[in-house]
Amino acid sequence: MMVVLFTVIAGGRMTAQTSGNNSPYSRYGIGTLSDESQSFNKGMGGLSQGMRGLTVVNWQNPASYAAVDSLTLLFDIGASFTTAHMTYNGSSVNPQNSMLDYVQAAFHIMKNVGVSFGMRPYSVIGYNFTSSKTMEDIDGYGEKVQTATYLGEGGTHVVYGGLGWAPFKNFSLGANVSYLWGDYSHSSTVSFSETTIQSLSRKYQGEINTWLLDLGLQYVCKLNNKNVLTLGVTSGVGHKINESSTYINQKLLSSSVIGADTMRIGDAYEIPWSVGGGFAVTHNDRFTWGVDYICQMWKNCRFPELENVNGDQLYQVGKNALSNRQKFIFGAEYVGNPDGIRFRDHVSYRFGVSYATPYYKVNNQDGPKNYTLSLGVGLPIMNQYSNRSVLNISGQYERVAGNNSMIKESYFRLCLGLSFNARWFNKWKVE
Repeated sequence: MMVVLFTVIAGGRMTAQTSGNNSPYSRYGIGTLSDESQSFNKGMGGLSQGMRGLTVVNWQNPASYAAVDSLTLLFDIGASFTTAHMTYNGSSVNPQNSMLDYVQAAFHIMKNVGVSFGMRPYSVIGYNFTSSKTMEDIDGYGEKVQTATYLGEGGTHVVYGGLGWAPFKNFSLGANVSYLWGDYSHSSTVSFSETTIQSLSRKYQGEINTWLLDLGLQYVCKLNNKNVLTLGVTSGVGHKINESSTYINQKLLSSSVIGADTMRIGDAYEIPWSVGGGFAVTHNDRFTWGVDYICQMWKNCRFPELENVNGDQLYQVGKNALSNRQKFIFGAEYVGNPDGIRFRDHVSYRFGVSYATPYYKVNNQDGPKNYTLSLGVGLPIMNQYSNRSVLNISGQYERVAGNNSMIKESYFRLCLGLSFNARWFNKWKVE
């Protein structure tokens, strides 16, 4: 769909301004997919398939809602602060940004039935990159400087409501129904230091409004007196999106439009089917570890592309721009003594690693892969109103790397989350 950024940067100087998530890779697909983890499992690499508990809001597997404490309202909010380092062809930039990761809540509505609702970003688009190079003097009027500017903004968001039900002992199922909305705008402009030379501007614009349905199952199995195994399975329903995308090709002279061509196509997008599975093992209520595997099947999803057909450029829906995305996660958590009376007994220590393949292509090749290392700690908040609220702090190092022709990215991310546990049925006394 897009003019390949990296072939233009070659031989030029790369500069950037901070905007959105700052990554040029957000130019592809519907942007950079947001991290789906919450504050309790960010330090565990996002381990989620088999995670559940009285004080845990795990929207990634809605079957977990059935395990939420029946006497409390759980409210969870998280934010992240990121410093990035991007390098290509000897140039580097260091953008910074922050964002609200999610807001969510959960509570019981009847025996063995829990509900949750909340909102979060689904994908993020934000970059403003410029590259310049000097062109040879081929007309006898001196060298000229060619400048390519790439600007993108937008993204998509999700608001969801979910229900988890335990019809039998140790077995629960659940579902999230979500509304996905957002828009995007990408533009690329090639201009010259000689104002009598025409500039070329290309713009890609679209809106997405649709529904999402995610299903989950969990089964809890007691292995022995000290070890409990929780198995988890999830699935997301794929479908076409009845929304249009627009491509605008303009010729400019001294900032004035002297020619333009607009193409619009309908039914331009598609949500992928997804499947996930994993397990978590808890030893003596203190040490938990687990493994997840998640696959999003983007490969055959519809997406607008600008293609060369018999020498003509056509903007049309294709199925060649995306790839299946796979993610592998290992995570662990240790709690000193859940039944202890000291503060340090209730501190949680977390560790996780993950590996993910890209869902988009760059120059008809798979994009860069993601490697993430996470460390985290959960600090209990103990006062007269609550002794089970938690301040979660996590640090992440993420490496985004492909072949030598691609930009290398490193992210250092600080994630903060407050999981507030409020008892609904306390009887207040005024003295």
